[in-house]
Amino acid sequence: MKKYLVGGYVRDRLMGIRAKDKDYVIVGASESDLKYLQSIGYKQVGKDFPVYLSPEGNEHALARTERKTGTGYGGFEVDTKGVTLEQDLYRRDLTINAIAYDPVLQIHIDPYGGKADIKNKILRHVSDHFKEDPLRVLRLARFATRYSDFTIHESTEELAIGMVNSGELNHLVPDRVFVEFEKAFSEEKPAKFLKTLSKFGYYEKVFNTSLTKKNLDLIDYIAENCTDVYKPYFLWSILLENEEVNNDSVLNGAIKVPVKYVKFSNYIKRFRDDIKTFRKKTPIEMGNILLDMNIKNNGGEEFLYKVLEYFILRKEIDLELEDLIIKVYDRYTDVELPDIQQMVKDGELETSEIRDFVCELRYEAIKQMF
Repeated sequence: MKKYLVGGYVRDRLMGIRAKDKDYVIVGASESDLKYLQSIGYKQVGKDFPVYLSPEGNEHALARTERKTGTGYGGFEVDTKGVTLEQDLYRRDLTINAIAYDPVLQIHIDPYGGKADIKNKILRHVSDHFKEDPLRVLRLARFATRYSDFTIHESTEELAIGMVNSGELNHLVPDRVFVEFEKAFSEEKPAKFLKTLSKFGYYEKVFNTSLTKKNLDLIDYIAENCTDVYKPYFLWSILLENEEVNNDSVLNGAIKVPVKYVKFSNYIKRFRDDIKTFRKKTPIEMGNILLDMNIKNNGGEEFLYKVLEYFILRKEIDLELEDLIIKVYDRYTDVELPDIQQMVKDGELETSEIRDFVCELRYEAIKQMF
């Protein structure tokens, strides 16, 4: 039995990038070898093929080959019997991910030219096995985004376009598609991911509206300048601006967008005009807008700051207007209310009049600002 480091750890080390998790492939393991690994604390995980987690948390997978048996991401038959290292590397997506490292001999095993492609900054598929997994098209676009100075090889681009045109990506599970978008959106300049998908012809199959240079520039600008935890909310709000998401939170049958992002996007659409024209409103109109926005139940002042930051980054409002809205909101919420329960008890106020009574107090407080 021999084990080799593989995948992202090897790739990143060769690229001078700080490597994260270590993944190993095990070659030539017998039943007794596997029992020995389990006896020293390795735990078997994974349903589709044997993967063992070491006590340190590193994955050790048996060398395997895969044969396409159906459509989509999961239609594979796996074989681990007598599989060599070269065979295992051959099934991988890109040459830069098909390099192994022998920690004992301290040498790289690179049968498919991955090191040369790293040097020449090329993203190239290892073999035609690439087209057996449609998720690899999204991963290719994600790698092109992460390594923005790399070029996708012409033959690999043609292969990806052919996979999109064949409809193979239509079989991907919407949740899994979102995961790839989520990973790509964590990159410094995520617009390239969308641009690459458009080049493959996939973006237009998922979204009803075409990408524009203005939106691509906006996506990168917001990604670079927004509060980090707001980033996915803002990026999805841009992408969903002219889209309709069904009740299952699935966009055009292709991507399952988390409800929290859909809700924020819908909120932005609903209140965009009111926020942009807020300074032109009368005090009563301002109060009604804040009442409709239901800021307190959506997260309070922090939520308001989040909404306003989005519009500022889009250059749809200025800092002066943001300041006005916050001051009006503070005055709106800081109104000292009398003991309403006692007023109702004393017959000074009907239960049905409470809402209008409170609104009038808030309108008056806002009027005093101007």
